[in-house]
Amino acid sequence: MLLMKRYFDAVISVLFVLIATGCAERSSSIERLSIDYPNGETRLLVQRDGQAFLLYGALPQRRPVKEGTFDIDDLYASLQQRLHNAVPREQWPNPRSTFGTVHITLSDGKKKDCLIFDEEVFATQLFDKARKGLIDATLQAF
Repeated sequence: MLLMKRYFDAVISVLFVLIATGCAERSSSIERLSIDYPNGETRLLVQRDGQAFLLYGALPQRRPVKEGTFDIDDLYASLQQRLHNAVPREQWPNPRSTFGTVHITLSDGKKKDCLIFDEEVFATQLFDKARKGLIDATLQAF
């Protein structure tokens, strides 16, 4: 009986690690991050080369942010504990959550899609930083 309990505990531990690392990547392999929060409203694109862009809703124009405003490794580190695997709404921790998407593009061309939930404060700080870093100051009201 004790052996079965240990086996069960080990299986549960492995499953937990696999689920928790579903959206985890080495930050050095990330070429691009796209954060859209709440989903469909404001989006921030940050690239490994230091370029960043702010987009709003369905508008096709990308507003350039001053180079160096965001460090992709630091941004990913701040996102890592917030990321969840992209699963159907009925499998979310709270199906009524406000959600956003994080798209991760890796150096080998692979892409991962993750979700973030109820991150209004984090997103507001992130997008405010991007707005303050807009190259054209007349766009800060955007």
